[in-house]
Amino acid sequence: MLKPSLAVLDGRRFSSADQEAFARLSGDINPIHMDPLAARRSVVGAVVVHGVHIVLWALDVLARSKFGPPGLTRLEVRFLKPVYLGDEVILILERRTDRDIQLRAVVGDRTVATLRLGCGPELSKAERDRDLPVDTAALVPSGAPENLAFDSLSGRAGHVDFAAPVQDFTSAFPAAASLVGPGRLREFAACSRLVGMVCPGLRSLFSHLSLEWEGPGSSVPLAYEVVKTHSQYGLVKMRCRAEGLVGEAEAFAPAEPQRQASISDLVAAVRAGEFQEQVALVIGGSRGLGELTAKVIAAGGGRVLLTYAVGRDDAARVAAEIRDFGGRVDLLQYDVTQPAARQLSGLGDSIPTHVYYYATCHISRARTQAFEPERLARFMAYYVYGFYDLCRCLKDAGPREVRVFYPSSVFVADRPRELTEYAMAKAAGEVLCADLPNLLPGIRVFVERLPRLMTDQTSSVVRQELAPAVDTILSLIRKGSTS
Repeated sequence: MLKPSLAVLDGRRFSSADQEAFARLSGDINPIHMDPLAARRSVVGAVVVHGVHIVLWALDVLARSKFGPPGLTRLEVRFLKPVYLGDEVILILERRTDRDIQLRAVVGDRTVATLRLGCGPELSKAERDRDLPVDTAALVPSGAPENLAFDSLSGRAGHVDFAAPVQDFTSAFPAAASLVGPGRLREFAACSRLVGMVCPGLRSLFSHLSLEWEGPGSSVPLAYEVVKTHSQYGLVKMRCRAEGLVGEAEAFAPAEPQRQASISDLVAAVRAGEFQEQVALVIGGSRGLGELTAKVIAAGGGRVLLTYAVGRDDAARVAAEIRDFGGRVDLLQYDVTQPAARQLSGLGDSIPTHVYYYATCHISRARTQAFEPERLARFMAYYVYGFYDLCRCLKDAGPREVRVFYPSSVFVADRPRELTEYAMAKAAGEVLCADLPNLLPGIRVFVERLPRLMTDQTSSVVRQELAPAVDTILSLIRKGSTS
């Protein structure tokens, strides 16, 4: 339940056009905000709204309301959960005193950000006057975000230049510009560029921003200095300064997405020719466990029919690696949420002997409700309906027996927080698998509840040591070959 509030100020759904407009204003073109394919391999799993964009929108809404006082000089924001494109963000006035205003941005019944604004300084004069030891020539380039090793961030310092003229902020956020000055808005936007493009850069997630200022802002670039890092949580804390402005920014820098072993590395673990009788249809083979399965089978002499839904470039990379090794592989675009028969017509006479079903949507996407029927429906589409349709289509293709691997999860029995819908869908998939021999004679299913393995789907903000996937995948492929 949402907490009591003074007023609901406004609501908004951010679009792709909104993303592009703010990217031009801020210079923050981090892929998690702009590129659906890159974002799906990140911790957030899909394109998310710039956190600072939500802040500037909130300031504009506040300035248009009867609650927006003049003379604001402080801003503190905590970004609690990502906001995805299409989410409805509601801005709530939670508390108002003579010195402070507190706002909450919510999606569904979850708070995604809190904002505290006030008049008068909170930092000491010594802290406000402290200079930063930075190279004023070290301005951020306008191209791709920095891809920095976490160990290199400690003590990093520099400047972040502005991406757009100050008048563009007056046009985009006219009420907020009147409230705090367009120059200050531009400095706030530069904080988005700092985190998303400079430090930590690629894969970063904004966590906290605290700023104090005097006056309307200036043309002096935003200076920053990393003052603290925490390796376990991938946390980076920076001090920021511009003319008349001082503050801190914190961000998470999740680890780089897990890369699967190369096929040449797998040769030592696979017996020569042990999978040569397999024609393996790998559903979802462009990354993760599907990529690894395709490589293992190819290393063992099998033929791979590798499918992808949207990650064509990733699938082509995997296929090229297999072909360079001398393996046999064909590519097929396949979406499990669409009818199987039409898509599998592209296989021609290549009827698979084995199927490995790794189709999935993003599992750990931030939720907006305690229980989400839409999320359950999405998981069911992948793990139950799409799976059954594929098996039925293969049964109709001919009398040949097909062995199908269905990856379930230990989370069915041992559910982490916020994975209720995922566990429900996987449990339903297990029931379907148990009954498939009677429903579809000739389809022979084997199920394994997999532990949490190292893939891009299991990446998180907290850095963790997970079991390598190679031994587990090789074992189940051998099991499917002999069972």
